[in-house]
Amino acid sequence: MPRHVTHTAGALLLALSFSHAAWAREPVLSARQQALMATVVGSAAHPRILQVRLDELHPTQPAIGYDQVYYKLGRYAAEEKHIADIAKPKKFADLCEANGQGDVLPGTANVAGATLAAPPAGYRCKAAVGSRPDDMKTVVIGPRGIVYLTDGHHTFSSFWDADGGRNHQLQVWVKVSDNLSALDEAAFWTRMREENKVWLKNGGNQAITPRQLPSAIGLTSLGDDPYRSLVYFTRGIGYDAPANATEFLEFYWAGWLRGKPEVDLSRVDRLDRASYLAAIEAAARAMAALQPGDIVSGGKTAQALGWTGVFSQAALDDLATPMGKLGYAIAYRKALAK
Repeated sequence: MPRHVTHTAGALLLALSFSHAAWAREPVLSARQQALMATVVGSAAHPRILQVRLDELHPTQPAIGYDQVYYKLGRYAAEEKHIADIAKPKKFADLCEANGQGDVLPGTANVAGATLAAPPAGYRCKAAVGSRPDDMKTVVIGPRGIVYLTDGHHTFSSFWDADGGRNHQLQVWVKVSDNLSALDEAAFWTRMREENKVWLKNGGNQAITPRQLPSAIGLTSLGDDPYRSLVYFTRGIGYDAPANATEFLEFYWAGWLRGKPEVDLSRVDRLDRASYLAAIEAAARAMAALQPGDIVSGGKTAQALGWTGVFSQAALDDLATPMGKLGYAIAYRKALAK
């Protein structure tokens, strides 16, 4: 065989070898990934809604407020003990709301042992899926069709951990705010940062990288930010979430409260109602005492973050009742401590 033919054949084999090696390194996209990457985004008036499993959702924040989830789990568990008497079980009401369907219809879901993933046969919501899009959670489609959750980490983590953890493949409906699947990883995270759709601080307020974000929702994957819980409990007492609120609104308040000596959570017993309630009151009063133009954190003003200038004693009193959110959270926390 002529030398130049041998050389050409060798070069071809080498090229094919490199091509095969590159192909082998590229993960093969599943039909589901390809379908997600082809998702067409709607408009604000007519958003595109998408059905996803909980285990498909990737967080865009590393931590949540555990006590907010504990309130939900505590209430779900308490209602289960006398479910026949609960006309509208909270967990099914939450599922209806998250799917943009309003409330659960009375008497359709109060069956003992029913789970979110396996609801009663008669389970019904007041409206069709997506009828109330403002109540729905949002996602971004990223590279390789990965679904990134940008709102709803607490709600969906509550679903994930409810019913003894049997809801990981529960299907829920979400709004698609962006499809950025055509971007590479670096460009994707740059865009997410620019549009404030990722929170890169952990539960201790320390900076992290996108690679350090958890790969799943739920209490075992996401860390705990106790100040995020504190902000949740002050809602309606020291501030109110505004319409079209900025993403991660509560984390801006949490960052500000970390610098307040009167709400130093290291000195608060979160198993003691009086101790926890005193911290909530101190935080809410500090919020209400701000002026609307005061910078809270991250360049956000108090007014932009839902400042009202009013402290609500009535809302605080309601929170403190045994059937209030704080009561359920503490009861669940105590049950875990046993």
